[in-house]
Amino acid sequence: ERGTVMAGGSAGAICWFDSGHSDSADPDTYRQYMLDKFKDGEPEKKAGSNNDNNPFAYYSGNTQEGDSKEEWSYIKVEGLGIWPGMVCPHYDRIQSNGSPRMEDFDQMLGQYGQYELGLGIDHNAALEVVGDDFRVVTVPGEAGSVPVSDNEEESNGTTFVPGVWLKYVDEEGNVQKRVCPENGSLSDLLQEVNDPVKRIMVDERVDLCRKGNPLLKD
Repeated sequence: ERGTVMAGGSAGAICWFDSGHSDSADPDTYRQYMLDKFKDGEPEKKAGSNNDNNPFAYYSGNTQEGDSKEEWSYIKVEGLGIWPGMVCPHYDRIQSNGSPRMEDFDQMLGQYGQYELGLGIDHNAALEVVGDDFRVVTVPGEAGSVPVSDNEEESNGTTFVPGVWLKYVDEEGNVQKRVCPENGSLSDLLQEVNDPVKRIMVDERVDLCRKGNPLLKD
C-alpha cells in the first residue's frame, strides 16, 4: 500500500512463498563458520573458480568440479506464504554436495510438493511482481538452463539462457515442467496447482539443521 519495494535473492526469493528448496543444511553457510571465514576480510578466490558462464557450475566460491564433495542435503523450508508455491533459487547450479539443484528439486517436489507449484529460478534470473503482473528478469549475456535453438545458418547447436521453470507433480507422481512465460498475470500463473487446503508437507530435517546452527544468545 505504501509502494515499498521488497526484494531478495536466494533465501530472499524463497521467503515470499509457501516453501523453498534450501541449502541451509550446508555447514559452510552456518553462522559460526562464516564468522570464522570472514573474520580477516574477504578470502581470496581460487584460481579458475569463476564459472559464471557455465550453467551447471558451482557458485559462491564452493568446490569446483572434480574436487571432493561435502556430505549434506538440500532441505525444504517454510516461507511466509504470501504467494503459493515452492521456490528453488540457483536452479541451474551445483553446490559443494555435488548434487544439481534442478535434479534434487524434482525429488523434493515428488516427496513433499504434490500439492505445490514449483518455481525453479536460475542463478541469473529473477521473478519481478508488481500488483498482479509478473515478468521474468535476467542478466544479459549470462548462461542459464532454458534452451534456445540457434539459427542453423549462424550456429549449430543450442545455447542456454537464464529463466524460470514451472513444475508440478501429476496424478501419476511424475514431475512435469515448462518454461515460465516472460510476463503475465501472477494469479493465473499460481493457480496452475490449486490446493485451497494448503496441505504443505514439512521436512523433518529442518529441526536438525536448526540444532546445528543455533541462534545467537544474549
